[in-house]
Amino acid sequence: MKGICGQLLDIDLTTGKTKVIHISDDLAKKYIGGRGLGARLLFDLLPPKTDPLSPENLLIFLTGPLTGSMVCGSSKFVVVTKSPLTGGWCDSYSSGRTSLELKKAGYDGLVIRGKAAAPCYLKIGDGGAEILSAEGIWGRESFEAERLLKDKEGKGVVVTSIGPAGENLCLYACINSDHYRQAARAGVGAVMGSKNLKALVVKGSGGAEFHDRKQVVELNRKNYELAKNSQLFQARSKYGTSLTLNVTNTGGILPTQNFQYGSWDKALGKLDSVGVYKSVKAHRSCQSCFVHCSLMTEVTEGPNKGELFEGPEYETLGMFGSNLLIESLQTVIQANLRCDTLGLDTISMGNVIGFVMECFEKGLLTTAQTEGFELRFGDDAAVLEAIELTARRQGFGEIMSRGVRAVAAYVGQGSERFAMHVKGLEFPAYDPRGAFGAGLSYAVSPRGACHRRAWPPAKEILGGYPPFTAEGKGKMVRDLYAENCVFHSLLVCDMPAKFIPVPLSSYSIDYYRAVTGVELTAEDFDTAAGRVETLIRMFNNREGFSRSDDWLPYRTLHEPMLNGPAAGQCIGDDKLNRMLDDFYAVQGWDKQGVPTAETLRKYGLAGPEIIA
Repeated sequence: MKGICGQLLDIDLTTGKTKVIHISDDLAKKYIGGRGLGARLLFDLLPPKTDPLSPENLLIFLTGPLTGSMVCGSSKFVVVTKSPLTGGWCDSYSSGRTSLELKKAGYDGLVIRGKAAAPCYLKIGDGGAEILSAEGIWGRESFEAERLLKDKEGKGVVVTSIGPAGENLCLYACINSDHYRQAARAGVGAVMGSKNLKALVVKGSGGAEFHDRKQVVELNRKNYELAKNSQLFQARSKYGTSLTLNVTNTGGILPTQNFQYGSWDKALGKLDSVGVYKSVKAHRSCQSCFVHCSLMTEVTEGPNKGELFEGPEYETLGMFGSNLLIESLQTVIQANLRCDTLGLDTISMGNVIGFVMECFEKGLLTTAQTEGFELRFGDDAAVLEAIELTARRQGFGEIMSRGVRAVAAYVGQGSERFAMHVKGLEFPAYDPRGAFGAGLSYAVSPRGACHRRAWPPAKEILGGYPPFTAEGKGKMVRDLYAENCVFHSLLVCDMPAKFIPVPLSSYSIDYYRAVTGVELTAEDFDTAAGRVETLIRMFNNREGFSRSDDWLPYRTLHEPMLNGPAAGQCIGDDKLNRMLDDFYAVQGWDKQGVPTAETLRKYGLAGPEIIA
């Protein structure tokens, strides 16, 4: 089988020893790569009930079979681990050259275990890995650490690092790559920090063999012609993901004032596509992609004045803008930049700040409880201060660093009713009261509230599906999950797929065949997706998760939306239960969300398949 190296590098930071885990062609076909292979590895190699911040937890970096092949959108990697924020499954995605250099070094990924005795970084190349001292680099902010390591290790290396938030074990710390790209969700940066691992420095000179590069080029050419005639592609290339704010505001699902409201017209012309475009100085795309959806904006205020910054993306615009009643794009940019350099997930940070603001608004928190710190909606300066305190775990930042579920437990007084999370992972920037399928997608997501498993607004806001009903949502979400599972196992960005659009079959059949030389059908890929999602469900079941964890906050279920197209809507227990029943049924799981014996036989999940 072409397209893969057939091996992973297993690194034990405690002992300093490395070894190779071989991946057979049969295993690669069965689990594809990326998320799929990560599910098999984590289930087989991680002992049940492992403390996520203990040396025994695994930190797994994976590429996919299309990585390095020039396939459009194929420069992503995934980090798989057990989340310190939720205690369950975690897969977090990023772009950049890390994936390409790992493949060039001869590895489909890394399995990192143990804990170094002192802060270190890993230097990975064709000959394996070296564990080197991070003296002088530990404690640095992420962008600075990246520059220092590039200066030290020479031309052509790629650096993936954590910032102070990861070092300080903030439970939603992220991992930075190529400055502005983050594997952000569910605390992967904290796991990396718990291992005393500051960074990966990677450079390879080889690479996997590919079956038919000429066919890859032809498919890219064909899809580029398709893109040139797509109005959606043109709009996304011009405005990036900021265009999504126009969609969510119009659809009434834009989180506003900690998800109390679903639209905020003050964002229009300031934080939406039009507002962001005024600050755009250049467009950028990932390597091997012709969708230049990343926007370079100018920082015009604060200590980084005059710099160009990549972003902000929609999630940050929503969570730091409308969710906090912040009208200033420059405040959002500065918040985004500080989160990136300190190593914090902007989604979780914006959610936590919004929750604390509402607690102050309702009189549930006072400055006596927060060491004099106060957060109010619309307070730009306090937002920026909150980020610093959280990353350093100073003052009330210590409480905020634990996530919104923990802050609600600290505040009490019924505040958990508006703590917007699932399984401990904070809501992203979509309010499910305006799209009930989005609520189901959040509820059943194994990593907690997640917009990357599926994007139901494409159906319920833009696609004509009735948004305020439970009917048919189980099957709809299952199919969206399966599609994205294939993309995230091939490890290609779904931006070209959704916005050119390049159909799934072009990736899963045409590109896959051209790269690997293997013929798989659409049914084969759908089966693989079912197998992967079932295995991940088995992992969470093993860690103690059940149907009761597939639930939504009180606000989503019982508080009617206050404005916009979804005014008066809330999901309710009955509708969520019906959607859960339907989703479990189409997945082949029982009423408690446990995969049935028949489903395990169907997917060949009788026992472990990887021993290392």
